[in-house]
Amino acid sequence: EDSSPKPNPSKDDSEPEEASYVSSTTDDLGEETLSGEWEASNKSLLWMILKQVRPGMDLSKVVLPTFILEPRSFLDKLSDYHYHANLLSKAASMSDPLERMKTVVCWFLSGFYKKPKGLKKPYNPIIGETFRCMWTHPETDSKTFFVAEQISHHPPVSAFYASNRKDGFCIDGCIVCKSKFYGNSTQILLNGQATVTFLEKGEEYTVTYPYINCKGLLIPPITVELGGHVVINCEKTGYQAEMDFKLKPFWKSNDCLNTLHGKLKVGKETIFLLDGHWDGEVWLAEKQSPAAKTLLWNPDSKVRANRLQRHVIDASQQQEFESERLWKNVTVAILTEDQTKATEEKAVLEGRQRKGEKERKTSNTEWIPKLFERNRDGQWVYIHRNVRPWDPRNDVYEYDVEGGVIRTRTKRSIVPLRAPSLHELWKRRKDDENPSKPSIDSASSASSSNSTSKRRKSDVRNDVRALKTTVDRLEKETREKFAEILSELKRKRGDGRGVHAWFVLLLALIGYALFVWW
Repeated sequence: EDSSPKPNPSKDDSEPEEASYVSSTTDDLGEETLSGEWEASNKSLLWMILKQVRPGMDLSKVVLPTFILEPRSFLDKLSDYHYHANLLSKAASMSDPLERMKTVVCWFLSGFYKKPKGLKKPYNPIIGETFRCMWTHPETDSKTFFVAEQISHHPPVSAFYASNRKDGFCIDGCIVCKSKFYGNSTQILLNGQATVTFLEKGEEYTVTYPYINCKGLLIPPITVELGGHVVINCEKTGYQAEMDFKLKPFWKSNDCLNTLHGKLKVGKETIFLLDGHWDGEVWLAEKQSPAAKTLLWNPDSKVRANRLQRHVIDASQQQEFESERLWKNVTVAILTEDQTKATEEKAVLEGRQRKGEKERKTSNTEWIPKLFERNRDGQWVYIHRNVRPWDPRNDVYEYDVEGGVIRTRTKRSIVPLRAPSLHELWKRRKDDENPSKPSIDSASSASSSNSTSKRRKSDVRNDVRALKTTVDRLEKETREKFAEILSELKRKRGDGRGVHAWFVLLLALIGYALFVWW
């Protein structure tokens, strides 16, 4: 019998168990319109609330009645954009940058057709609240993991991260939710952005969000629309999509409801025009021939039926501050139409949050998020973010442990190679300059010191190798860019613009020399 060791995925016996997910059965497409009417008793209660606010007032501090709440957290609602994450899997494998941009636009639009029935607002997350879920990709036998955390209450800031390294993409995002009251209408502003990263290509697509406009609070009918200017930009390729979500003027028909107009650009040149409805068909046409349209996106019944299956964390493994467990009593009361009980349970959570905020203010301490931290640019980033391209020779699959820690199972027990961020290098330097005081227990201190020293040496070696790989890639891209510039110089030599081009080349050479020296 062959007793030679078999290549099994590495697993430390002391490592926490992988999280267990179950299929989500509460997904609601909300086929109906967002327009809605409330019962007479609810209208009178709403009127009492409206009398307490004034135009221009921030509604984040106003306690809303439970009958207008959608029974899930805003962190859960942020996951609606990823039911068609397979579009990003498709985009990551495309060779044409224009087709990648078109597919990213389709993925962005796929997050809007899923609506609540009637006019509903999700729970305002409690500070420290987390949410996690996962989608399975049958075509690529992969999974997209999603984690979100409420990192601030005033202002309400929600950070999130999605990862599917096997299919070659990850998503970072941070949303600051603000609301304003304008008499007959209210607006919910989603300030912030998401960044889609294609790992193999090193491309980042920054995405902004439209605002939500609810009108008809005083003069019915009540409708909810999306408005504002949205930009999807890839700095590396130069492609950019701009979309304007239009509000329906009161004198126009319902055909003008939920309309969208936009354009696809490369640099400053517009090459395609976008037109349609953000919750329906969106058409694409070349700028030179706008009449010849092709269908870019349509969330028809076939598309909706083929959306990815979402899985949520098993209830037995949820931690205290995970959304479903945290809001369980409120959700049960809302679903059983016990508004009094729902209001009481909601008040308990909000009271606990105010108490914690008061205690931190008294002790002059700051809330520290569990899964996210600020980088040197002031942006919130996922602590366990891994943008190393997938290696099929060593990587096996991604998984989730410890309430939102996304890791990769590997065949060999090695430290994943990835170039550290400037923030990580800065923190490491600070740690070296300010070493911790020795422990009272000298034996355990020595053991801990030796272990830490070995890990640090291993980390340094891996960081050097990863940085060398990154520098080699940048040098290769720089040489290719110089080759393009030289080719352009030869073409422009006879038309009088060569002097300007030579000057640009000189500046590029100086920049490259400074980069190599640094």
